[in-house]
Amino acid sequence: AELNPFLRVSDCSQVSDGGAGLVVVSEEGLKKLGKTEADAIELIGIGHATGNLFVDADPLSMPTTAFAAQNCYEMANISPSDVNIAEVHDCFTITEILMMDALKLAQSGSTGLDMVRNGETTLEGRIPVNTGGGLVAFGHPVGATGIKQVLEIYRQMKGLCGDYQVSKILNVGITANMGGDDKTAVVGLFRNH
Repeated sequence: AELNPFLRVSDCSQVSDGGAGLVVVSEEGLKKLGKTEADAIELIGIGHATGNLFVDADPLSMPTTAFAAQNCYEMANISPSDVNIAEVHDCFTITEILMMDALKLAQSGSTGLDMVRNGETTLEGRIPVNTGGGLVAFGHPVGATGIKQVLEIYRQMKGLCGDYQVSKILNVGITANMGGDDKTAVVGLFRNH
């Protein structure tokens, strides 16, 4: 089925049921669990932003996510060029591209669309994005989506993804989740040990 000449049903994630959880602990908590830093990833930055619910921005930009990302990068004291892997909200295929733009993952003078066209987001690319297929492939368990993104970053960083494992060493990963049409956004940066 076709929604318009550019967006098809296969470009849309299906809302689904699901749940996810993670354990957040301090270094002391890791020790109590009998784990080491090598068993974990570290949250090094987080950004949250909310947009105006009554005014819609340009549909081809994500200013709320961009603001959350800027705060996240500042908290972590790193730049987008330090990111090795990304999990972004892709309720629609176009959203993945807009998220990459909002996170400033494209190299100077290019866009998220250029990244996709140039193969930069594949498992072998410069910054693999949504390595497990994202929401379009996995389904969209609304309340669980952000935690599932963190889990995917963890699994890739620890070499637990089997047939779809990224082969390069991953030091810094980013997650970006949003609600509404970019009305709320949470961006996290994670470091592998």
